[in-house]
Amino acid sequence: MSSKVLAFINFKGGVGKTATVVNIGATLAKLHEKKVLIVDIDPQSNSSVWLMRPDRWREHVTGGRKSTFQIYDDALHGKNRFNFEEALVKGVVTWTGFTDLPRLHLLPAAVELLRIEDRVHELRDSAVYRLLDAALSSYFKEYDYVLLDCPPNLYSTTRGAIFSADSCVVPYVPDYLSLSGFQVLAEEILNMRERFAPHLPARRKPNIGAVVVSHYRQSGNVYRLAINELELSIAQLQRSGLLSGQTAILEPYIRHCVRVAESTNEHLPVILYAPGSIGAQDYCDLTQRFLNHFESKK
Repeated sequence: MSSKVLAFINFKGGVGKTATVVNIGATLAKLHEKKVLIVDIDPQSNSSVWLMRPDRWREHVTGGRKSTFQIYDDALHGKNRFNFEEALVKGVVTWTGFTDLPRLHLLPAAVELLRIEDRVHELRDSAVYRLLDAALSSYFKEYDYVLLDCPPNLYSTTRGAIFSADSCVVPYVPDYLSLSGFQVLAEEILNMRERFAPHLPARRKPNIGAVVVSHYRQSGNVYRLAINELELSIAQLQRSGLLSGQTAILEPYIRHCVRVAESTNEHLPVILYAPGSIGAQDYCDLTQRFLNHFESKK
């Protein structure tokens, strides 16, 4: 199986990163019968708690053992305690106790990941960047899509995810602060790609493959103008070589939808919680475009 590994990154918080990961992943699994792995490496553990009820999540990741934290902790202590099958969570448990979305798997995060940045300097840079790839790449081959939910920063764990990825997806809220940060992000990824070059497998050149717009409102011209500015910025970055010519803003833009916010409280993707909502429809349409875009990439 030829898997596509995608890192969802933005060092700005509140841009819908976790909502994008969870709802695209769930829609790929449910409507397109893709086998999907979500890898949560964010200490906030939002993807994990969205897809698992809090009591079940806390029990599962007690001490960080059955979570992505163990990968980094093993490296720091020279251990080999991480067990992929034990850490893996398969499917989503609904209100009735039924397990739905059997093709959607999760490697949960734990808050212990907060400790990693304080000690990761003890390892060589090249070793840090390769940790996630070394621990998980053999398992990635079992999936059609691997979605890496990264912290809202560009620290070591996020850089390791970019190293592991075929491409990056940037969740984006159309406002000036997001636009000003987008070029910085593109520059950082290019710098990292050049730095990683001697260590990267052949043909893997991580870049920003797609931008997903969230929290979109159709009233007034503010959001439309912000999208126009983003389009102009992407075109300029493509001309300068900072972005690939294949980088695209995927439509539709995800509209603000209260059902998506409510679905977090029920620990379900919106396609299960409120399949008739505009949020579910937007994510269904976006996932089709997402598939078309990444299936066409060489």
